[in-house]
Amino acid sequence: RARLRIGGGGTHTALVSDANPLPLDDGVATRVICTEVLQHVDDPQQMLAELYRIGTSGAIYLLSVPGALQEGLQDKVLPPEYRELPGGALRVIDRSEFAQWVTEAGLVVVEHTQNGFFWSIWWALFWGCKVELYDPAHPVLDHWTAAWRALLDMPQGQQLKRQLDEFMPISEIIVARKP
Repeated sequence: RARLRIGGGGTHTALVSDANPLPLDDGVATRVICTEVLQHVDDPQQMLAELYRIGTSGAIYLLSVPGALQEGLQDKVLPPEYRELPGGALRVIDRSEFAQWVTEAGLVVVEHTQNGFFWSIWWALFWGCKVELYDPAHPVLDHWTAAWRALLDMPQGQQLKRQLDEFMPISEIIVARKP
């Protein structure tokens, strides 16, 4: 709420909810953003039904979940003390399941894409480097970042980035519309 007051140029409302149900009236939102949440809730399909309910006809939705392959990678390298933190992910949602849930909720998928291969690898290296999140300085992370920049500077760099993002994204992203 404090951040919204400081930078807010319009009207903002901060709500805290378990989303069952969302404390909003039917059809009030023209834009709905739900990123990296569905893997944490008890019933993702119920959550999507709630998101559908609050959208107006024609509302645009930005939805994302962590990429399944990178979740498996992180699981291999994540330190044990982070595995049992409250609020951790309850499930891994694969690409086709994610799209199916969005469609079953009544939304029309406009775009389904992936992003963040760089971050999938960076986070795996981060855990291995055993540095603090507030100061992630380490030669391995610096070298990975430099190698990635060099890859992007190659003539086929953007094409390779797209292929790698599709292979192991940090996020599966869906843009959808309510009919």
